[in-house]
Amino acid sequence: MNINSLESNIWKYAIFLITNKRVYMTILSAYYLSIPETTTQDIGLILFWGSISRFIFEIPSGYFSDKIGHKQSLILSRVLMLLSTIFFLIAETFLPLVIGTILFAISFSFTTGTGSAFMHETLQGLGREDEYSKIMGKIKAIGFAVPIPLLVLTPFLVSIDFKAPFIIALIIDIIGLLVTISMVKPRTKQSHIEEINNKNFKQVIQEGYKLNFFQFALFTGLIGGIIISILSFRPAYQSFLEIPIMYYGIFFGIGRGLASIVLAYSGRIKNMFNIYSFSKFILIAYSLIILALGVTNNAFIVIGIFIFISVLHMGLLQVEEGFMLEIIKDSKFKATLLSMKSQIGAIANGVSAFFIGYIVLRTSYQESFLYLSFVFIAILLPIYIYMRKTNKFRTK
Repeated sequence: MNINSLESNIWKYAIFLITNKRVYMTILSAYYLSIPETTTQDIGLILFWGSISRFIFEIPSGYFSDKIGHKQSLILSRVLMLLSTIFFLIAETFLPLVIGTILFAISFSFTTGTGSAFMHETLQGLGREDEYSKIMGKIKAIGFAVPIPLLVLTPFLVSIDFKAPFIIALIIDIIGLLVTISMVKPRTKQSHIEEINNKNFKQVIQEGYKLNFFQFALFTGLIGGIIISILSFRPAYQSFLEIPIMYYGIFFGIGRGLASIVLAYSGRIKNMFNIYSFSKFILIAYSLIILALGVTNNAFIVIGIFIFISVLHMGLLQVEEGFMLEIIKDSKFKATLLSMKSQIGAIANGVSAFFIGYIVLRTSYQESFLYLSFVFIAILLPIYIYMRKTNKFRTK
């Protein structure tokens, strides 16, 4: 295989990540509320159905990806995302919002794990496997940074037409699909192919158990799902606090910009931790953040908290993934195992989003986050203690 052709996957994957960013995310839950007869509780229901769909498809999509090929799955994810954008664009009632969200969720289920596995194999083919965290950190930093201008402009576009961001997203999705089709499939050893063909799903689960992967996957999956559900209510909460919608993109862009800086230093940050100290750090940090949302409704403080959540969540994704790939580096079913973590996150996201929407409808946003902080600590602290007690991961 031509090395230059394979190397092109690096910049093509950067474009893939750029086109994967949703320019309408800054106003999505506010857009939901713009559709006639849609309520705050309906937002929770929409997110719940999206999360259930991702939960159902997450592991099968990873297994499907490992079996038929990672590139093919990435192409399928782009097609589904394109269809999702179309449904959002034509939505005039509740149902298209649900369908669009479900397609959106399934699309991401075909991306999570698959993209990482595809790039891991690409770097293996280039003999640069040891540079994975460093290279992927920089690629993801670009993926977060480049769309920032559009994210900032999105709320201004809404003042012209609420559907304008979705028209732009449609064009971006077409570009993303074409770039993904042009990616080069890394050469796979025959022994690798035979092992994949000869293993069934039960054997893959057993492999993950032997690698002690599921402890860390459960811990990070639950945290990620809960944090994403909180961020999903960000536009609606800012609207409730009477923060002008034209500023949403600016706040979102600041978070993305800072996250891209953190991502660029993923390799260095990862070297500062081992898997236990990293788990402890994110547990404490997120516990304090959710609690802070529960004790104040000051608009300026809430804006700052949401920005910090975005920086922490998006900026540390590559560090978290680096630890996961260290655990499963010898497995041929990386996409399947990584999808299991995402599936946990999907169901946590759905339940958490429904919980927040339910409490908000009956009390307030502030109280919903306060209650959620107690639930968060009650669930995650015992899991961390168990991880620390079993001590099955190698540390520095």
